[in-house]
Formats: sequence, structure tokens, C-alpha cells
Amino acid sequence: MSRSPEVRLAEVDEPMLEQLLALATCDATADEVTPPLGNATGWTTERIDWFRAYHRAAYAGLDGPAREKSWAVLCDGSPAGAIRLKRAAEGVAETGIWLGRGFRGHGVGAAALDLVLAEARRAGLGQVIAHTTADNIGAQRLLSMAGAQLAYDDGGAVRAAVVL
Repeated sequence: MSRSPEVRLAEVDEPMLEQLLALATCDATADEVTPPLGNATGWTTERIDWFRAYHRAAYAGLDGPAREKSWAVLCDGSPAGAIRLKRAAEGVAETGIWLGRGFRGHGVGAAALDLVLAEARRAGLGQVIAHTTADNIGAQRLLSMAGAQLAYDDGGAVRAAVVL
């Protein structure tokens, strides 16, 4: 990827969901994409089921029952990962992103974050927040480049806030 890739967001429907799952299971760790579930590690049946249910719940969008919307991040037309917005409070949404390893470090995450911030503005939101860890320097850099103010706590958590 020596040139700037074309990045866009796409609706997640059943065919796209299966493409994202295939990407996640072959090019990302389960811990990068899903919360810890039970004592097992890696891509377990429980985590795969969670992944599908999570994205299906977000089909209805920010005003649906889950108050969340997720998009596939496409890079030059191919699924590269997913990004989301979830209503956290009045006028505030939380975002999160995961990318397959092969798409990291090429500007895909920054472009996707810019696109999701534009979606947040269109939805009338005034702030987007994100959470990461002190050791996730890539996420901190990405959030800072998008204009986020970062706050660190003693436990290693980092909270980011972008005022729109």
C-alpha cells in the first residue's frame, strides 16, 4: 500500500458480516475484536457467536434498541475491519475500531475515524469518546491526530474525547 488507500464505510448486512468475521478470525486476535468471554482464549464458538450478535444488534442504528451502529471499513473495496458509534449520553457517542493486521499502519484507521466522526456530526452529536490502554500507542496516536484530548488514569486506562 504505497499510495493512499481509498477508505470508505459500508453498511453491515449478513454477507458483509460474514466477510468481517472471516477477516477477524484470520487477521486479528479475538482480544482485539471482542471482549473477554469466559476463561477460554482465542476465537472460540462463544466469541464468534458474540461477534455476529453484536453486529446484528447494531443493524437498527443509533436510534435503535442497541443505540449503536457499526460499519465495515473498506480499503480499496475490501473489508479491512469495523468501526462503531454507540450513544453514551445526550449528544455523546463512544467509538471503537478494529482493523486486520494487514491494514494497520497505512492510514486506513485515520481515514475510517474521520469518516465516523463525520457520521457523528450528521447524527447531531457534539462529542465522541473512546477508551484504550496506555500501551496501545497506535490508538492514542490515531485519536490525537483526530483532535482528541487524552486523559490517563493510574490504572493504565486512557480516555479520549473529540469535540465535534
